Amino acid sequence: MSKFISHFYVYPAYNRLCQLYLNDEITVEELYRKVDIVLMKVDFVFEYPRPTMPNLIYIGGIQCGPGRPLPADLQRFMDNSGEDGVVIFSLGSIVGTIPPEAVSEVAAGLARLPQRVIWRYIGALPPNSGNNTKILSWFPQNDLLSHPKTRALITHGGENGLYEAIYHGVPVVGIPIFFDQYDNLLRLKTRGAAVMLELAHIKSDDIFHAVKTVIENPSYAENMKRLSALHRDVPVRPMELAAFWIEYTIRHRGAPHFRAAGNDLPFYQYHLLDVFTIIVVFIGLFLYLVFKLLNVLLVKLCSGRKRKRD
Repeated sequence: MSKFISHFYVYPAYNRLCQLYLNDEITVEELYRKVDIVLMKVDFVFEYPRPTMPNLIYIGGIQCGPGRPLPADLQRFMDNSGEDGVVIFSLGSIVGTIPPEAVSEVAAGLARLPQRVIWRYIGALPPNSGNNTKILSWFPQNDLLSHPKTRALITHGGENGLYEAIYHGVPVVGIPIFFDQYDNLLRLKTRGAAVMLELAHIKSDDIFHAVKTVIENPSYAENMKRLSALHRDVPVRPMELAAFWIEYTIRHRGAPHFRAAGNDLPFYQYHLLDVFTIIVVFIGLFLYLVFKLLNVLLVKLCSGRKRKRD
């Protein structure tokens, strides 16, 4: 499904950019095959282990870092939240609104929380939103997550937001919507750092109890802080690592010694279709000869028995 969507819906847009800026008929697929170094926004603290190639450089969490000073109004909102703290809620930059029924249920659930809530939402304000909820069209998520009063993040499960939550050690309530979000949240859930909800069936009780669980059950915060410690404990920060390998590739005019030979093989060789064809031909020929031999022996055996009876 991913290959189908990429080929027909994603790559055509990038192919037009290739033609516009590279002044060439090269396609994105060809660029992928020719590339020397690939920067991957992946950290195996969050991903599952898998075999990789030497030209894949892992820079998961490259956008994360210590929080910067907040705007004055947000700083006051956070600082004055008391012991209960603040819950951050954002469904990312793509999804600004959700169905009205879900908005009403979410607002009702958030209103019951003892924590203050900062909710990124674009659209008509829900009439049942609580006095504890501050609704904004945009906020600096990384900076809010770094604040010591932040207790939980409610998120759609986008890669960037989850790495920011991991970096700052904030447990997660996940509401996946599409693409990789369900898979991302499921990986965090299996590590004991997240609770997952379904947007299509969400009720006020669900959102209330999910946030209450990740805040009041200390295991969620402990597991996330452990992931945070592992994620941060690296010899080189992701940004510095990315810069080094970009400059390395420029200095040496490429890094073809890291590339797999399979990138240059035609389809039939890459998938060993030529070898498979030869094996099938030889096996077929062998079986054919065996069949013919057995047929000859059977004919001779039958004719010998017939002569004896005569």
